[in-house]
Amino acid sequence: MFKRFIAGLLGLALVSPAFAGTAADDIQVIDPWAREVPPGLTTSAGFLGMKNTGDKEHRLVAAESSNTGMVELHTHINDNGVMRMRPVEDIAIAPGATTTLQPGGYHLMLMMIKKRLKAGDKMPITLIFEDGSKKNIEAEVRHFSMEKMNHMKMKH
Repeated sequence: MFKRFIAGLLGLALVSPAFAGTAADDIQVIDPWAREVPPGLTTSAGFLGMKNTGDKEHRLVAAESSNTGMVELHTHINDNGVMRMRPVEDIAIAPGATTTLQPGGYHLMLMMIKKRLKAGDKMPITLIFEDGSKKNIEAEVRHFSMEKMNHMKMKH
């Protein structure tokens, strides 16, 4: 009887974290992609949507990739009429909402790229959330031009 009781407690201890859920469990990643880089360049950007299916706010606090030396969370700011990129500490994803990382806004700055990114390649990226949970994704590498960006802006 005592052994059964202890086994039951151990079973609950092992199962209870699954009930708690993590930020990574609550976040659904939508259309992850990275910008192709020409030969000789070692910096690119990653974009995606993050839909929070949970009932509390989550924050993306970091990202990493085996194909880069460093990944930073960035945004664009208007500094007296000049658009500049700036690192941010985190990116909030409200409950039930989608936060979009896109050209001209929040994005992942992919730096010190180890292997050139060509259209059609897959880029492994790990997203890290406020609770330490991680979500591994693969971003499709796409050709991207300012012409495409201007067209996207006109559509929205």
